Amino acid sequence: MASSNTFKILGVILLSGAIFAAGYFWGQSKVHQEVVSKQPSASSDMGSMKGMSDMPGMAGMNMAPGTAMVSPQMQQLMGVRTAIVEAKTLSKTIRAVGTVAYDESRVKHVHSKVDGWVDKLYINSTGAFVSKGQPLFSIYSPDLVATQNEYLMAKKNYESLATSSIPEVKTGASSLVAASRTRLALWDISEQQLRDLEQKGEAQKTLTLYSPYSGFVIKKDINEGMKVMGDKELYTIADLSSVWVNADVYESDIPFIKVGQRADISLSYSPGEPLKGRVSYIYPYLDEKTRTVKVRLEHPNPGYKLKPEMYVNAEIKIPGETRLSIPEEAVLDSGTRKIVFLDKGDGHFEAKEVGLGPKMEGFYQVTSGLKEGEKIAASSAFLLDSESRLSEAMGAMAGMPGMSMEGMKMDTPTKAGPIEKKAGDLTLTLSTQPEKTKAGENTLRLKIMDKSGKPVTDAQVSFQYTMVMPGMVLSKAEAKHSKNGLYETKANFGMAGTWDVTVSVRRPGQKEIQEKFKLTAQQ
Repeated sequence: MASSNTFKILGVILLSGAIFAAGYFWGQSKVHQEVVSKQPSASSDMGSMKGMSDMPGMAGMNMAPGTAMVSPQMQQLMGVRTAIVEAKTLSKTIRAVGTVAYDESRVKHVHSKVDGWVDKLYINSTGAFVSKGQPLFSIYSPDLVATQNEYLMAKKNYESLATSSIPEVKTGASSLVAASRTRLALWDISEQQLRDLEQKGEAQKTLTLYSPYSGFVIKKDINEGMKVMGDKELYTIADLSSVWVNADVYESDIPFIKVGQRADISLSYSPGEPLKGRVSYIYPYLDEKTRTVKVRLEHPNPGYKLKPEMYVNAEIKIPGETRLSIPEEAVLDSGTRKIVFLDKGDGHFEAKEVGLGPKMEGFYQVTSGLKEGEKIAASSAFLLDSESRLSEAMGAMAGMPGMSMEGMKMDTPTKAGPIEKKAGDLTLTLSTQPEKTKAGENTLRLKIMDKSGKPVTDAQVSFQYTMVMPGMVLSKAEAKHSKNGLYETKANFGMAGTWDVTVSVRRPGQKEIQEKFKLTAQQ
């Protein structure tokens, strides 16, 4: 019983679908007949499939899926160019903006290492250049004075016990001298100062401390008369003979960059003098706001041209490999597949899925799908894809049950000459110059007459025109009144075929009127 009910339900559904389909095609037929009755010249009885291949979009009806047939004239209009798949050695230059920074390994800090009071400053300004061994400041420190006296006493004691017959006594005196001397050395008292101390034989009230490094003073926190502690940083000295450049590189370019690669930088005021360096480090984190990664470049700094915090232009040279390559424009990227069109000759283009590697210098590296020497469409891939899809659709329609082309009524090119239509109280007559509409630039002319036969001169007229096919955009043009109710404008029909033209007429105080026309552009 359940099975019987199921068959009944299926029968009702199929019957309903058949009635709906019949009603739809009957309605379409009625609409078509009305259009034909208004414009007898706009349609003709095709009779059979013969000649269908000459119609736009019909050329590929018997072709394999994904194949487009484009005549040489159409290729010229579409801007189709071809290229040969060939091996190329491609390189890449990554350009970025960078900021000069101190080489952190060359930044040094100076401390006194002993508590005391600053007696005199020899380097008293930030930015001053100091050499290693140059005096920085002199300091009075009770600890230094006491240790000097201790050293002198240990020295004198050793000299008096040097002739002792007891080895332990002699060794103990020598150890005291060495301990005192080491303590002074750890407080950065130089060998020369120790020799001077021994010669004078008395402790010095102040001792001078010398710079252990060469470079520029980038920070100074010391003044004459101030008390300093052993843990206080007094000077920061930076060696600027070599600097870092932190370049901001987009995350998409990071896979190309390796440590050790050549990196050139130039200054905005001296672009013709690049300074050569290398990539020394790639930071392991991303700036979430700018979507960039910092790449550290190391650069020698002759003449100290590069100053910290200065902006520079960086170029990182990526060495290339020899790989099969195709132009970037040849690829149609759908997001899930990458398609190119093989030129099979005689206007035949076949869609081919390919595997691609990195893009360099406007070319993609090919990893699969193409062979060296094959010819492909190097441009207009989107238009070729539209043409191939249209061919597939027409082929599928031709193969549908009940969709035989025998006896079908199809739109055919309109005859040359003016087309007249009634729109409300107005008579609109559309014509072109030249009289036979051509592919390319034409002059659209609209003659407007009122119900009494007088020309209308106070209207605003605009045209919209397009072809009903994938990828075509709607073009617009405003017309100007020339004389006796005649409005003209220029229109460019990009290719041969039937164009839908919509005319809009606006008059003061009256409702806007729109009327549709069909024009067929010839080659």
